[in-house]
Amino acid sequence: MKEFETLYNAYRPLLFSIAYRMLGSVTDAEDIVHDIFMQMERFDTNQMTDPKAYLTKMTTNRCLNFIKSARMRREIYTGPWLPEPQIKRSDQPLEKVVTDETVSYAFLVLLEQLSPVERTVFVLRETLEYDYSEIAGLIEKSEVNCRKIFSRAKRKLKDEASVRSENTERVDFLAKAFIHASTTGNFEEFISLLSEDVVLVSDGGGKVISALNPIVNKERVSAFLKGISAKGSFIGEIYPVIVNGQIGILQLKENRPSKVICFGLDSLQKDIRRIFMITNPDKLTHITAPL
Repeated sequence: MKEFETLYNAYRPLLFSIAYRMLGSVTDAEDIVHDIFMQMERFDTNQMTDPKAYLTKMTTNRCLNFIKSARMRREIYTGPWLPEPQIKRSDQPLEKVVTDETVSYAFLVLLEQLSPVERTVFVLRETLEYDYSEIAGLIEKSEVNCRKIFSRAKRKLKDEASVRSENTERVDFLAKAFIHASTTGNFEEFISLLSEDVVLVSDGGGKVISALNPIVNKERVSAFLKGISAKGSFIGEIYPVIVNGQIGILQLKENRPSKVICFGLDSLQKDIRRIFMITNPDKLTHITAPL
């Protein structure tokens, strides 16, 4: 039992990081890691010569199998699919917020462009800094093949978003501007902070009313935000929170999470190029309110 607790404490954070980045789901990642350790509880840990490699391989294999079935479900998903956000409190100074281990939400969205194997290699190499030799052993491909897969994944993403959250002070300012706009109904200042080619993606999953297609360009995004505001979409309590390592917004209604909003910046890290609005209640159940 002591050996099991040691394994759990040592490797659970790593396994969760891998699973969450591969799946984009907090709840599914937690379930997979839980199941792995439930299995390990009945396993003789003394037989493992390299626990980290063994557990990582178990996690990646389970995630790869899960992704295949998840992609079939997403073909009939209502509207755009967005990852589940990781939420933390924002009641501490920004410089004290630890973002080193957190992949930005905008980058997590981009990972959806990759095939399951590309995503596995990219996550292990780019975000967790595994050696190609380690990755080759985990996914049972040659080291040369893994390098090619990584290069292909890199080309697909085209460096459109940073792996880590950047310019946190600017994002803090933008989030506060949105909070002011949503509570007063005056969106003019916030709209001025959008890039001309801004895209707003709303994920309601067919459970709540949301835009069924991404809303493209500044004028249309402005009209959409003003329209849903006039209909009472932002009525409730609105708080700044940490969403995947940078400031975002949590809305509560009747003390329950109803909306998470976060942003992706343009290449100059100045204006908002992406707005992500997660309203599917199934993707907010892991958030404890009030934070």
